Amino acid sequence: MISNLTVDSSGRNISWMNCNSTISKNFKMKVFQVVEIKFLNQILIISDYKENGEKNMFIYDENGYCIANPKMPSSEFYGVYAIWYRDNNKLQTVVLLSNANSSYEKKCMFNLETFVFSNFSETK
Repeated sequence: MISNLTVDSSGRNISWMNCNSTISKNFKMKVFQVVEIKFLNQILIISDYKENGEKNMFIYDENGYCIANPKMPSSEFYGVYAIWYRDNNKLQTVVLLSNANSSYEKKCMFNLETFVFSNFSETK
């Protein structure tokens, strides 16, 4: 069971406890977002796309193993910007970094169980 999720003041080092063990994930650049997915006992981290490219979203199990690092669904997108997380919901809204010169960002649904992006639209 995940407990004591912590992001240090630099925003680059994330840690949590699981069965009296400390799990740590370290990044070179400040991460965009860290979310504890309580109902699946997982941690989701969105790193800076400048550090990890288009595969900048990581989902870790309670032991710190990366169980998902999804590739963008098309070349139009160069990473994930944010997740609008709602607990106990396997379908989550994510905002994508888009190459399009638009006044709106692109968003889509992301399935936390199948790791598939779907239902693309513009944010408003």
